[in-house]
Amino acid sequence: MAAAWDGEEGDEWTENAERYDATDRWIGARFEALVDIADGDHVLDLGCGTGKVTRAAARRASSGSVLGIDLSSRMLDHARCQSEQEGLTNVRYVQGDAQVHPFEPEGFDIVISSFGAMFFVDPVAAFINVGRGLRGNGRIAFLAWQRFENNEWLTEIFGAVAAGRDLRLSSWIRG
Repeated sequence: MAAAWDGEEGDEWTENAERYDATDRWIGARFEALVDIADGDHVLDLGCGTGKVTRAAARRASSGSVLGIDLSSRMLDHARCQSEQEGLTNVRYVQGDAQVHPFEPEGFDIVISSFGAMFFVDPVAAFINVGRGLRGNGRIAFLAWQRFENNEWLTEIFGAVAAGRDLRLSSWIRG
């Protein structure tokens, strides 16, 4: 997973960051509205990618801080440039794997992830590790796709494309 994200996958996402960021504008805005980030919060963004959600969190936690972590060096470089262009000084990015990264114990008020945490190879190890970094009264907010079968909009599109034919789902879609 690390090789893919710090290679071709990360390159693809970085080169198309603007387009990808636009595709989740509706669900992203809803996620942002529902996540309770206070002005002084210390926020951890898992799988931050090119930093769109990280920067939004930094604007809301203006007297706090935000740490974005991701496997992709290229996506993080893009995130840093965007943060600098926006004048955000309370955000930093680190290349690392949330499954093993040495987070500061109880250093975060809230842990967020917008389509990042769903890629953990070992979710149990990741959440145990991330949990160590979360304060006792901390909060989590994750946005992730459900299994294919539980996503009505995907199954409807697939059904329309299949048009009565017996098409097979790729293994990556079935999760």
